[in-house]
Amino acid sequence: MDYEKFTAQLEQLGMKKTHFMRYIGMSTGTISTWSKAGKVPRWVEVHLDLMLKAKAMLPDLSLYGLDHGD
Repeated sequence: MDYEKFTAQLEQLGMKKTHFMRYIGMSTGTISTWSKAGKVPRWVEVHLDLMLKAKAMLPDLSLYGLDHGD
């Protein structure tokens, strides 16, 4: 997945990049590496796809701590 799509999908989820990195337990510095490369790992694409599907089925993600985007 390219970096722009990654950013767009996070926006769809209402999450900031730093919040996503904390959520998955990775350093926020990794965002810079992905940005420079222009792409993110395949597992991130799969994870975001699942999160978007969950959001479609469970619109109130606040129950799972995924709504604040900080």
